[in-house]
Amino acid sequence: MTRRNQASRVFEEHSQPQHAADTRVAPQFRDIVAIGASAGAIEALTALVATLPADFSGSLFVVLHMDPDPGSKVPQILARAGALPVVAPKDMTRIAKGRIYVSSPNRHLLLERDRVRVVRGPKENRHRPAIDPLFRSAAWAYGPRVVGVILTGMGDDGAAGLWAIKSCGGTTVVQDPASAAHPQMPESALLHNEIDHCIPLDQIAPLLTRLAREPINGHDYASCRPTLKTEVEFDTMGRDITDMGSLGKLSPFTCPACRGALWELQDGDILRYRCHTGHAFSEESLRVEQSIAIEEGLYSALRAVEEKATLLRRLSKGWREKYPHIVSDYMARARALDQSADLLRKLICRGST
Repeated sequence: MTRRNQASRVFEEHSQPQHAADTRVAPQFRDIVAIGASAGAIEALTALVATLPADFSGSLFVVLHMDPDPGSKVPQILARAGALPVVAPKDMTRIAKGRIYVSSPNRHLLLERDRVRVVRGPKENRHRPAIDPLFRSAAWAYGPRVVGVILTGMGDDGAAGLWAIKSCGGTTVVQDPASAAHPQMPESALLHNEIDHCIPLDQIAPLLTRLAREPINGHDYASCRPTLKTEVEFDTMGRDITDMGSLGKLSPFTCPACRGALWELQDGDILRYRCHTGHAFSEESLRVEQSIAIEEGLYSALRAVEEKATLLRRLSKGWREKYPHIVSDYMARARALDQSADLLRKLICRGST
């Protein structure tokens, strides 16, 4: 069995969604809380954790966009703020109730049945860790038990993940943009999703406490589409190019990260893109990444043009007396390159990307 097939099999064994048949064994509750935040996250998360009770009956999983520096102090900061234990889990850590699991730098935080995955999968929406992979994996593994929460932040990461949670019968919560230090991420979530609760930050902890004790009714169960499982397997590097056709249609664009082809994926009215190596983009993050690629290309072109002009002038010095016709040609070409360099500088300074 190949390594990829082994990874896929392990995921299938531990990540099947819990459907109505499970309720015959034991009652289910909205006790899997997935939280995403970006700019302003530390302050918002500290305030949220501080108001969660010590007997909180669910498990919380937090992804915030962070620097890849491995010296993150987020778990310690949140542990000091509230009564619940806070950990940065290792891969395959078993899930316990009444605990907060926080993403690690440069690693995605994903959920399987009864355990946490911490993986260095492809970046999504220009981030690793990213919010959408956590939300998507939680939706597939736990269905209506999931509560997805979007807090303050820039960009639109988490909007597609909330759509996945809602489509699998979960509950969606967004911080009221008016109470967010950076409202863009909550506004994007509201724009693209049917949100169950849009409330100020200080009302989120009491809501989560109530939902964690609220039994799930039979009508809350929904059928998760199989492509969610496929995408989670891309996040764990367990899929390859042969699966792309099941996700969407081939687009005319290429991946800014690896230059591979991009496929268009449609989640409700949310249009996304994913390449066969797993990089994924919202429309906004793709635009930003393309702009970065254009600027890098302009600087690369400017460097090459200036180097060639300099080389032509140096060659001309040695051939001035012996080959005057060559010198004249080289100097003319150098002046033309100078004009091209000036144009490139103007394009860079104008921010035309």
